[in-house]
Amino acid sequence: MAFDDHPLEKTEPPTQPEPPPGSPSWLRALVIGLAGVLAGALLMFWWMSRAQPTPSAPPSPTAPDVAIGSNRPKRQTIDLPTLDSSDSLLRELVAALSKHPLLARLMATDGLVRAATLAVVQIGDGRTPIDALKPLRPTTRLQIFGTTSGRLDPTSYQRWDGPAAALVSISAPDAAQLYVNVKPLIDQAYIELGHPGEDFDTAIVRAIQMLADTPEITVDPLLLRRSGYFEHDDSVLRSLRPVQKQLMLMGPDNKRRLMAWLHAFASALDLKTK
Repeated sequence: MAFDDHPLEKTEPPTQPEPPPGSPSWLRALVIGLAGVLAGALLMFWWMSRAQPTPSAPPSPTAPDVAIGSNRPKRQTIDLPTLDSSDSLLRELVAALSKHPLLARLMATDGLVRAATLAVVQIGDGRTPIDALKPLRPTTRLQIFGTTSGRLDPTSYQRWDGPAAALVSISAPDAAQLYVNVKPLIDQAYIELGHPGEDFDTAIVRAIQMLADTPEITVDPLLLRRSGYFEHDDSVLRSLRPVQKQLMLMGPDNKRRLMAWLHAFASALDLKTK
């Protein structure tokens, strides 16, 4: 006999108890039947009690899948002026957060909310916000090693140290709170630019993404001198959007400072960026 033919457990047929003397056969059958029904019912009850799943307890407030509240700052109670008369308030709010002289020069211009809103939209489109950031423009010119073409002189990057420092002189969390406080004015300016029903948060994310897509360079770029401007010799760099080229010309250190600040600003607003 094969091994698999052997039973796992050897049993003997149960011994039937002898019926009491004089018991009729029909009474014995009835007793046995009732006992079988009772045993089956008990077995079924036991099986069902094991099969039913135990109700799970409600998740605790500290469970990982419980939604966590947004870290985005709440708007503080501020009586906002009209968009046309908002410059004074914005200057006051910014001055309380930073005393950087270049930032003060930028805030001395008019139409601040509209200019800032337009600048973000232009950056998202890949354009350089020349008019909005004109007060931060360096007074010296970019230099190259050569007459008609040459590598960019790395000292030219230092022209943007001051403007970069001015732009990041307000801490990212404070800037996020300032943005939330004056966002109704920004939304109004955004509508004027032709974006009704859109959230300006998306414009911020788009602008940051545009800048984040600027490639990293390991050597100073080779530039060609043109009439009134410089052009990249590398075709890949030449195909970049204007604002990306401008960011590269600020130098790798200033670029890292600006991008780190922008990502921290977006994080303080709970905005997802690259």
